[in-house]
This record gives sequence, structure tokens and C-alpha cells, in this order.
Amino acid sequence: MNSAPVVAPIVEGHGDVKAVRELVTRIAAEFCGVWTDVAQPFRLDSGKMRKPEELGKAIRVQAARVTGRGGVLVLRDGDDSDVTCPVELARMITPRPELVEVPVQIVIARHEYESWFLATATSLAGHPAVRDDAATPADPEARRGAKSQLESMMHESYKETLHQARFSAVMDLRAAAQNSRSFRRMVHAVEQLME
Repeated sequence: MNSAPVVAPIVEGHGDVKAVRELVTRIAAEFCGVWTDVAQPFRLDSGKMRKPEELGKAIRVQAARVTGRGGVLVLRDGDDSDVTCPVELARMITPRPELVEVPVQIVIARHEYESWFLATATSLAGHPAVRDDAATPADPEARRGAKSQLESMMHESYKETLHQARFSAVMDLRAAAQNSRSFRRMVHAVEQLME
């Protein structure tokens, strides 16, 4: 009997801790047709995530949780003022191959995780916290401030620790992938870890 692949995430925000478990589980099921075990996420703030030695420690801790198939998923926002290209930022924080024996995937949300919600805002309109007229902007990743854009579509203040996991549970994953290049990268990263 094959055990489920294990994804061991490293995230930077408090809201990401619950949200990433929801999101990875859904992507694995919907895009890969498999159930995955998502290990307890390791939270590492953005400052430490930019330090190779700190990120390396976190990757080694998470890699130890992967005993068979799967790997480590590093997920962070791309809101750095000094690095504007998510691909360049991912390259900067990618660990040396000899660091761990399990696959490591790096995903940089273009500006913020919340830009993925903007990419599928229409699908969130059924959520009680979101206005019925919520609409997906033409280019959800075009500018910073996804949280405030999202909040303008809501009946209440947006709180990462309250809304991020809930919205991750109901967002239309295929619409997000269609409208957001960085979300397509997230899907691809999960697919790679499922192989």
C-alpha cells in the first residue's frame, strides 16, 4: 500500500499557516486526483526567509517530515521592494541541491497571497463576508495592495487569520490558475511534489 505524498510547507504569515494546508490539499485533489498529507507548516517571517541560513534550517526541519513521496513547499509573498521579479526572488532563495534529499519547490505569490483571491473574486461572492457584486479585476497581479482591493469587495475588514483559510476553501482554483501566473506556478509546484 502506497502512502500519501507529504507536503511540508514553509510560509511567512500567520494566516498562511491554515490557508496553505487547505490550498495544497485542494490543488492535489483537483489537479492531480490524489490526497496528500500536509505537514504542520513552518512559519518563517519574510526577513528570515531572505537569509539563506535561516531558510536552510527551516527546509531541513520540514524535509525530515517527508518520509516517502512529496517534498518541501516554500510559499511567500513577492512584495519585496528590492526584488520586483518573482522568478528572481525564487532563484535567490532556492536552496543548494545538496542541502536536502527531498524535492523543494519555491512559490512566490505575485505581490501577495491575496492576489490569488482577486484572480477568482467572482467565485468568492457566495461567501458571507464578500459582497455579491465582487468581480475579478482584469489583471489581479498588476499592482500591490491586494488586501485593500479585496477588502473593498467585502462587508467587513479583511483579516488574514480569519479569512485566508476560509477563502482558500471556496475559491475557484481553475479560475485562479487561468487569471494568475503565480497561482499557475503554485499548481505546478504541487503537481511536481505529487510525482
